Amino acid sequence: MAVVRRLTLALVAGLLLSAQLGAQNPVPPTGTITGRVLDAGSQQPVADVSVFVEGTRRGAVSGPDGTFTIGGVPSGSQTVRARRIGFGAPIQVVIVPNGGAVAVIFALDRKAAVLEEVVTTGYGQQRRLAITGSVQQIDADQVHTAVPTNVTNLIEGRATGVQITQNSGEPGAGAQILIRGGTSISASNEPLYVVDGIPMSSDQSLEPAGYGIGGAPPLPRNPMNTLNPSDIQSITILKDAAATAIYGARAANGVILIETKKGTASGPTMEYEVQAGMSSPKKHLDVLSGDAYRSFIQSQVTAGNISAAALAGEGAANTNWEDALLRSAATVNHNLSFAGGSANSSYRASLNYFDQQGIVVNNGMRRYQARINGAHQAIDGKLRLGLNLTGSHIINDYLPYEENGGFEGGVFINMVNFNPTHPVTVTDPVTGVTTYYEIGSGSQSVRNPVALANQVQDKGTSDRTLGNLAADYDIFSNLTGRVSIGVDRSAGDNNFYLPRASAAGAQFQGLAQRANRDNTVKTVQTLLTFHPTLASSRELDVVGGYEYNETILNEFGVQTRQFLTDAFGFNSLGSGNLLLPPYSFKTESRLASFFARANLGLAEKYFLTYSLRRDGYSAFGEGNKWAVFPGISGSWRLSQESFLRDKTPFSELRLRASWGRQGNPGVAPYSSLILLAADGGSRYAFGDVPVTGVTPITNPNPKLKWEETAQTNLAVDYGFLNNRLNGSLEYYVKNTHDLLLFVDVPQPAVVGQRLE
Repeated sequence: MAVVRRLTLALVAGLLLSAQLGAQNPVPPTGTITGRVLDAGSQQPVADVSVFVEGTRRGAVSGPDGTFTIGGVPSGSQTVRARRIGFGAPIQVVIVPNGGAVAVIFALDRKAAVLEEVVTTGYGQQRRLAITGSVQQIDADQVHTAVPTNVTNLIEGRATGVQITQNSGEPGAGAQILIRGGTSISASNEPLYVVDGIPMSSDQSLEPAGYGIGGAPPLPRNPMNTLNPSDIQSITILKDAAATAIYGARAANGVILIETKKGTASGPTMEYEVQAGMSSPKKHLDVLSGDAYRSFIQSQVTAGNISAAALAGEGAANTNWEDALLRSAATVNHNLSFAGGSANSSYRASLNYFDQQGIVVNNGMRRYQARINGAHQAIDGKLRLGLNLTGSHIINDYLPYEENGGFEGGVFINMVNFNPTHPVTVTDPVTGVTTYYEIGSGSQSVRNPVALANQVQDKGTSDRTLGNLAADYDIFSNLTGRVSIGVDRSAGDNNFYLPRASAAGAQFQGLAQRANRDNTVKTVQTLLTFHPTLASSRELDVVGGYEYNETILNEFGVQTRQFLTDAFGFNSLGSGNLLLPPYSFKTESRLASFFARANLGLAEKYFLTYSLRRDGYSAFGEGNKWAVFPGISGSWRLSQESFLRDKTPFSELRLRASWGRQGNPGVAPYSSLILLAADGGSRYAFGDVPVTGVTPITNPNPKLKWEETAQTNLAVDYGFLNNRLNGSLEYYVKNTHDLLLFVDVPQPAVVGQRLE
């Protein structure tokens, strides 16, 4: 991958050199546009209106008093547009004097302007009516829900074709998101998340896997918990292959674009928000009380079905194990934000504290987060700098529920099975020490569920830093270069202790396990955007660029058993008398991409988009690392044609069609190679000295190549009553080729299967 790195440096250097050469050219004459935005009905100022000069990168946002200033505007005739969702989008043509200023006043009419929205798409923005792919946008401020935990809560039930399934009912539980169904059997089906233009890591577990009590470890929590929903401005979901093709290999399962809130060119503001909620079980199990259970046993003894000795094993308590285990759980969310700016700079900073208890005792999640977004422009607006940075700390309290309970089950199975005539705790009359009641002593397969929840220590923490620094420079009035550097670094740990006093831990005489995991993803993007000034009935936008991603994953873990006391928990691994072999691993992978996209519009009626991306991924075999992923789409606004205009009840009617192909790189690094590892079968004794060696654990496949998904989409977009009522009808077909599957291989072989 050294060649890829040299290409990155060459493109960056070339872009900066172009900027320097452009700066040496004579500075074109410029002027300033000032003005104010008013509500046409009330004549009151309207804030947060985007005002921009078409065909350029010049723009501003109106302040609380409705005023705005746009500097560095090329002199001469210019078209100025004001846009805000919920209002019309008026246009004015002004003459900008060289070195002078011209004033503009916009009067905005309130209306449903759904098709005039500016929507974030791959590597840029487009007008809603110019989008030819299947795209859906969610305005986070318009989502009214109970205290949201993460982005997943903002999407649920608000996007067609998006299926969300939570792994469990735990606070911050992981979720599987399928956009238009799954595409793969062995590879990933997760969509690609892009936050402020930077792809997030596709790793769904920020923490190492915990310990499973007789079964699998607890399911991982949602990695999107590290983003505060109150910081999110909008969410855009790219569904069809034409819309996602610009992201190439990582977009086979759709793309979710997240834009965070930014500062405005107005005076400083401060906002504080507090949310609180309460959760409780909606339904309760209809089980026998202790008295009813004893009566039932007595009736069976009287009927001769069981012996009278059965009564001796029953206790005198009346325990409702569901009430003892479950609770009414509180959720609290605090948000504090600061924002402001001037004509050339803007900023927004926020702090968040989130605490959600689970409805089961000793279960919950806490989040501490800070975020800052900043923007600055210089050289008469030709140079624009942007910074987005967030840091979060998550504390997870896990619960031993069914997925990691094995045959004996976790807290819920035992909640139903445990005898209601037994108490939760018992007190020794001699020592006065209170302990949890268990059936017998030592290891037991039927366990006190309250003891399981409280005695088992399963804690996880996640720290995540996500940020990017971007610079945009107008090389010429219609050519803009962009360089963006992003980092997504997460560090998580899992700390587990199964006490010797527990019915589940007695067999080990106590078990402690600690593991650490860190994942770093570095991203470099270079873009060139060409937006020539054409006739008013035509528009063209061309984007080309290069992107490089490097992912490095490290993990380490150790487990010890046989403790003399439970006093240390997992904080003194050296106190265990039996040390199991520790484990560690490190993986590296790289993805390099070249891409281009062109958008063409004619007469506000015909739109065409073509994109092409070439991706190379290090995990595939030699000769198959690179693949090309194209996408093409178009739309026709029938409602703008003379033969239909004002002759139908439709205020908007258009046809869309698209086709595209994407790849899926969701395989582990080194999947095409033979891997070596140490295990029990690789140890051998030379004399009285045991020696650990390594043995092959995978079969190589030098021909391993991309899994590819092609999708065709046909759609009709419609609107009534000036688009107050609107919707879409879509038909799509997805076909996946060259599926990545583990298949049996002829023997003799290293192992029985190979990834094909």
